Order: sequence, then C-alpha cells, then structure tokens
Amino acid sequence: MAYGRYKQNKPLPPCYDKALDLLARRAHSRAELEHKLRERGYAEDELQDTLERLCAAHLIDDAAYAEHMAERLARTKGFAPRRIALELRRRGVGDEELSAALEPLETQDARESIRAMLEKKFARDLDSEKGRRRAVNALVRMGYSWGDIRSAMREYDSTEENYYD
Repeated sequence: MAYGRYKQNKPLPPCYDKALDLLARRAHSRAELEHKLRERGYAEDELQDTLERLCAAHLIDDAAYAEHMAERLARTKGFAPRRIALELRRRGVGDEELSAALEPLETQDARESIRAMLEKKFARDLDSEKGRRRAVNALVRMGYSWGDIRSAMREYDSTEENYYD
C-alpha cells in the first residue's frame, strides 16, 4: 500500500500509529495533531514524516476540518462567526481555511440567531434584571456584538409585550 508520493517499502515512523489512534477518535487540524504528538516526545523528523504521510493520504485536511467545525459550532453551540474564528485559530487552522469556512456563516442574520437563542435558551430567565444580564453576557461570550444583542433584545421585548396584551 502506497501513501501518496511515498514508496511501499519505506517503514512507518513509530508515532504513525499514535496519530492514527488520535484521528480515529476525532478529526484534528495539522497543527493540533502536531502539538499532541510533540507533547508525547516523538522525534521531530518522525513527527514531520508522519504528518506528511497523513496529509498525502488525505487523513488530515485543514479546509474540511475548518468547514465541519464551523458548521458544528454554529449549529450546536450557537456561536457567532467571531467566536468560531477564535476557536478555529486556537485549534491551529490557517487564515485561508478559516475565511473559506466562515464564508457561508457570514450571510446569516445575527439578530435572528440571537432571537432564536433568547426564545430557546434564555426565555425563562428574561423576567428579572439578573437573568437579562446573564443572557446578554452569555451572548457576548458566544461572539455576538453588543449592537446586535441590544437590538435583538428590543425586538424580543416588543413582541413579548404584544403577546401578553
């Protein structure tokens, strides 16, 4: 079995099995996998050879990883593109892959996302001032801008008042 440009008779580095084990658990970016393997004390030349083989075999693909993680963070955690960019940079995704992954998310209306979060996650806490502060702080941590949060809160308050009248 050949791995891209590598010949069949070239032996696998010792850290190759560990890298496959880590990739079997979940997808990793190249930088993230390199960091984990370096932590375990593998030699630099073995580590680089392993990463090259994995890239050649398409087992590491930062662009696909970035797209998958961006979509997952937006869908499951409700993160704004700004927070998603922060998470992906922390995981070692490059700027080119990052911008391609965030492009589909930039078209979404932030106020609609915030409003959905208010209705779904924070609705019961918005009765008190303390609950409203907690909701706003959580939304800021999720990466939404203060202006978008404020306008979504105003829209939410106006529809809630009309509902009870």
